[in-house]
Amino acid sequence: MKPVRFWVGLVLVALGVLGILDATGALETGGLLSGWWPASLVGLGIVAMLSQRRMSIGPAAVTVIGLILLAGTLDLAEGGLWWPALLAVAGFAVLAGLRREHSTRTPLVMFGGATTREQSRHLRHTDVSAIFGGSTLDLRQARIDEGATVDAFALFGGVKVLVPRGWRISLGGLPFMGGLEDKTDSTGDLPADAPVLAVNGTAIFGGVEVTNTPEK
Repeated sequence: MKPVRFWVGLVLVALGVLGILDATGALETGGLLSGWWPASLVGLGIVAMLSQRRMSIGPAAVTVIGLILLAGTLDLAEGGLWWPALLAVAGFAVLAGLRREHSTRTPLVMFGGATTREQSRHLRHTDVSAIFGGSTLDLRQARIDEGATVDAFALFGGVKVLVPRGWRISLGGLPFMGGLEDKTDSTGDLPADAPVLAVNGTAIFGGVEVTNTPEK
Protein backbone atom coordinates (compact mmCIF):
# COMPACT_ATOMS: atom_id res chain seq x y z
CA MET A 1 0.00 0.00 0.00
CA LYS A 2 3.00 2.32 -0.37
CA PRO A 3 1.48 4.03 -3.46
CA VAL A 4 -1.62 4.92 -1.40
CA ARG A 5 0.56 6.28 1.41
CA PHE A 6 2.53 8.32 -1.14
CA TRP A 7 -0.66 9.74 -2.68
CA VAL A 8 -2.13 10.73 0.69
CA GLY A 9 1.14 12.38 1.69
CA LEU A 10 1.37 14.18 -1.64
CA VAL A 11 -2.17 15.54 -1.29
CA LEU A 12 -1.46 16.79 2.24
CA VAL A 13 1.75 18.49 1.15
CA ALA A 14 -0.05 20.13 -1.78
CA LEU A 15 -2.86 21.36 0.47
CA GLY A 16 -0.35 22.74 2.96
CA VAL A 17 1.69 24.56 0.32
CA LEU A 18 -1.41 26.02 -1.35
CA GLY A 19 -2.73 27.11 2.04
CA ILE A 20 0.53 28.88 2.87
CA LEU A 21 0.56 30.65 -0.50
CA ASP A 22 -3.03 31.78 -0.01
CA ALA A 23 -2.43 32.96 3.58
CA THR A 24 0.63 34.99 2.62
CA GLY A 25 -1.09 36.54 -0.39
CA ALA A 26 1.48 35.12 -2.79
CA LEU A 27 -1.15 33.24 -4.77
CA GLU A 28 -4.94 33.10 -4.70
CA THR A 29 -5.73 29.41 -4.32
CA GLY A 30 -9.24 29.45 -2.83
CA GLY A 31 -10.97 28.96 -6.16
CA LEU A 32 -8.54 26.26 -7.19
CA LEU A 33 -9.10 24.24 -4.02
CA SER A 34 -12.89 24.65 -4.03
CA GLY A 35 -13.13 23.49 -7.64
CA TRP A 36 -10.58 20.69 -7.82
CA TRP A 37 -10.49 19.09 -4.35
CA PRO A 38 -12.57 16.05 -5.50
CA ALA A 39 -9.67 15.16 -7.80
CA SER A 40 -7.86 13.93 -4.67
CA LEU A 41 -10.61 11.30 -4.22
CA VAL A 42 -10.36 10.25 -7.85
CA GLY A 43 -6.62 9.84 -7.50
CA LEU A 44 -6.99 7.95 -4.21
CA GLY A 45 -9.33 5.39 -5.76
CA ILE A 46 -7.16 4.89 -8.83
CA VAL A 47 -3.95 4.57 -6.83
CA ALA A 48 -5.59 2.09 -4.43
CA MET A 49 -6.71 -0.11 -7.32
CA LEU A 50 -3.28 0.07 -8.95
CA SER A 51 -1.57 -0.88 -5.70
CA GLN A 52 -3.92 -3.88 -5.29
CA ARG A 53 -3.48 -4.78 -8.99
CA ARG A 54 -7.16 -5.67 -9.21
CA MET A 55 -10.59 -4.09 -9.48
CA SER A 56 -11.88 -3.58 -5.93
CA ILE A 57 -15.36 -2.23 -5.37
CA GLY A 58 -14.38 0.14 -2.53
CA PRO A 59 -11.68 2.10 -4.38
CA ALA A 60 -13.83 2.00 -7.53
CA ALA A 61 -16.71 3.60 -5.62
CA VAL A 62 -14.37 6.29 -4.26
CA THR A 63 -13.23 7.04 -7.83
CA VAL A 64 -16.79 7.38 -9.12
CA ILE A 65 -17.83 9.53 -6.14
CA GLY A 66 -14.85 11.78 -6.80
CA LEU A 67 -15.79 12.13 -10.47
CA ILE A 68 -19.38 13.04 -9.61
CA LEU A 69 -18.28 15.59 -6.99
CA LEU A 70 -15.76 17.02 -9.45
CA ALA A 71 -18.52 17.46 -12.01
CA GLY A 72 -20.51 19.40 -9.41
CA THR A 73 -17.70 21.68 -8.24
CA LEU A 74 -16.67 22.50 -11.82
CA ASP A 75 -20.30 23.03 -12.93
CA LEU A 76 -19.97 20.37 -15.60
CA ALA A 77 -23.28 18.66 -14.85
CA GLU A 78 -25.12 20.81 -17.39
CA GLY A 79 -22.58 19.79 -20.01
CA GLY A 80 -23.91 16.24 -20.06
CA LEU A 81 -21.40 14.66 -17.68
CA TRP A 82 -24.01 12.86 -15.57
CA TRP A 83 -24.75 10.22 -18.21
CA PRO A 84 -21.06 9.28 -18.66
CA ALA A 85 -20.74 9.15 -14.86
CA LEU A 86 -23.69 6.75 -14.65
CA LEU A 87 -22.17 4.65 -17.41
CA ALA A 88 -18.93 4.55 -15.42
CA VAL A 89 -20.85 3.29 -12.38
CA ALA A 90 -22.50 0.59 -14.51
CA GLY A 91 -19.13 -0.37 -15.95
CA PHE A 92 -17.59 -0.77 -12.51
CA ALA A 93 -20.55 -2.96 -11.52
CA VAL A 94 -20.06 -5.18 -14.59
CA LEU A 95 -16.33 -5.51 -13.94
CA ALA A 96 -16.97 -6.38 -10.31
CA GLY A 97 -19.39 -9.07 -11.47
CA LEU A 98 -16.84 -10.54 -13.87
CA ARG A 99 -14.36 -10.88 -11.03
CA ARG A 100 -16.68 -13.29 -9.25
CA GLU A 101 -15.44 -16.04 -11.57
CA HIS A 102 -12.12 -15.82 -9.71
CA SER A 103 -13.12 -14.53 -6.29
CA THR A 104 -16.07 -14.27 -3.98
CA ARG A 105 -18.59 -11.53 -3.30
CA THR A 106 -17.39 -7.96 -2.84
CA PRO A 107 -19.51 -6.36 -0.10
CA LEU A 108 -19.56 -2.56 -0.06
CA VAL A 109 -21.27 -0.55 2.66
CA MET A 110 -21.90 3.18 2.30
CA PHE A 111 -23.61 5.31 4.96
CA GLY A 112 -24.84 2.29 6.91
CA GLY A 113 -23.91 -1.11 8.27
CA ALA A 114 -24.09 -4.69 6.99
CA THR A 115 -22.74 -8.19 7.59
CA THR A 116 -21.76 -10.58 4.79
CA ARG A 117 -21.27 -14.29 5.52
CA GLU A 118 -18.90 -16.18 3.25
CA GLN A 119 -19.21 -19.98 3.08
CA SER A 120 -16.81 -20.82 0.27
CA ARG A 121 -15.19 -24.26 0.49
CA HIS A 122 -12.10 -23.06 -1.39
CA LEU A 123 -11.65 -19.42 -0.47
CA ARG A 124 -8.92 -17.68 -2.42
CA HIS A 125 -9.74 -13.98 -2.42
CA THR A 126 -12.45 -11.55 -1.44
CA ASP A 127 -12.66 -7.90 -0.52
CA VAL A 128 -14.78 -5.80 1.80
CA SER A 129 -15.22 -2.02 1.91
CA ALA A 130 -16.88 0.54 4.14
CA ILE A 131 -17.29 4.20 3.24
CA PHE A 132 -18.93 6.32 5.95
CA GLY A 133 -20.29 3.11 7.47
CA GLY A 134 -19.46 -0.26 8.97
CA SER A 135 -19.04 -3.60 7.20
CA THR A 136 -18.47 -7.05 8.69
CA LEU A 137 -17.14 -9.96 6.63
CA ASP A 138 -17.83 -13.27 8.39
CA LEU A 139 -15.45 -16.01 7.22
CA ARG A 140 -16.03 -18.42 10.11
CA GLN A 141 -17.81 -20.93 7.86
CA ALA A 142 -15.36 -20.60 4.98
CA ARG A 143 -12.46 -22.94 4.26
CA ILE A 144 -8.96 -22.26 2.92
CA ASP A 145 -6.96 -24.85 1.01
CA GLU A 146 -3.56 -23.25 1.63
CA GLY A 147 -3.76 -19.47 1.59
CA ALA A 148 -6.21 -16.69 0.81
CA THR A 149 -6.28 -12.91 0.75
CA VAL A 150 -8.76 -10.24 1.82
CA ASP A 151 -8.54 -6.64 0.64
CA ALA A 152 -10.19 -4.46 3.30
CA PHE A 153 -10.87 -0.78 2.53
CA ALA A 154 -12.21 1.62 5.17
CA LEU A 155 -12.73 5.31 4.40
CA PHE A 156 -14.35 7.21 7.29
CA GLY A 157 -15.72 3.85 8.41
CA GLY A 158 -14.89 0.51 9.92
CA VAL A 159 -14.31 -2.99 8.56
CA LYS A 160 -14.36 -6.13 10.70
CA VAL A 161 -13.18 -9.52 9.43
CA LEU A 162 -14.38 -12.50 11.47
CA VAL A 163 -12.22 -15.61 11.11
CA PRO A 164 -12.31 -19.08 12.71
CA ARG A 165 -9.75 -20.08 15.31
CA GLY A 166 -6.87 -22.04 13.83
CA TRP A 167 -6.13 -19.67 10.95
CA ARG A 168 -2.81 -17.88 10.77
CA ILE A 169 -3.37 -14.16 10.14
CA SER A 170 -1.00 -11.87 8.27
CA LEU A 171 -2.26 -8.28 8.62
CA GLY A 172 -0.64 -5.38 6.81
CA GLY A 173 -1.39 -2.31 4.75
CA LEU A 174 -1.89 1.41 5.24
CA PRO A 175 -3.41 2.98 8.36
CA PHE A 176 -3.73 6.76 7.90
CA MET A 177 -5.49 8.55 10.74
CA GLY A 178 -6.90 5.09 11.45
CA GLY A 179 -5.79 1.67 12.57
CA LEU A 180 -5.22 -1.97 11.63
CA GLU A 181 -5.69 -4.41 14.51
CA ASP A 182 -5.37 -8.17 14.84
CA LYS A 183 -7.52 -9.35 17.78
CA THR A 184 -7.48 -13.05 16.95
CA ASP A 185 -6.73 -15.59 19.66
CA SER A 186 -3.01 -16.31 19.35
CA THR A 187 -2.51 -17.92 22.76
CA GLY A 188 -2.23 -21.45 21.34
CA ASP A 189 0.49 -22.69 19.01
CA LEU A 190 -0.73 -23.11 15.45
CA PRO A 191 0.45 -26.08 13.39
CA ALA A 192 2.93 -25.44 10.62
CA ASP A 193 0.32 -26.26 7.99
CA ALA A 194 -2.32 -23.91 9.43
CA PRO A 195 -4.31 -22.02 6.74
CA VAL A 196 -2.94 -18.53 6.14
CA LEU A 197 -5.19 -15.52 5.58
CA ALA A 198 -3.43 -12.37 4.39
CA VAL A 199 -5.48 -9.24 5.13
CA ASN A 200 -4.41 -6.18 3.15
CA GLY A 201 -5.98 -3.25 4.95
CA THR A 202 -6.36 0.37 3.91
CA ALA A 203 -7.81 2.47 6.74
CA ILE A 204 -8.13 6.19 6.06
CA PHE A 205 -9.86 7.95 8.96
CA GLY A 206 -11.23 4.52 9.80
CA GLY A 207 -10.24 1.09 11.04
CA VAL A 208 -9.77 -2.52 9.95
CA GLU A 209 -10.04 -5.24 12.59
CA VAL A 210 -9.54 -9.01 12.38
CA THR A 211 -11.06 -11.05 15.20
CA ASN A 212 -12.51 -14.47 16.09
CA THR A 213 -15.64 -13.27 17.85
CA PRO A 214 -18.25 -10.62 17.04
CA GLU A 215 -19.10 -7.88 19.48
CA LYS A 216 -21.75 -8.82 22.02
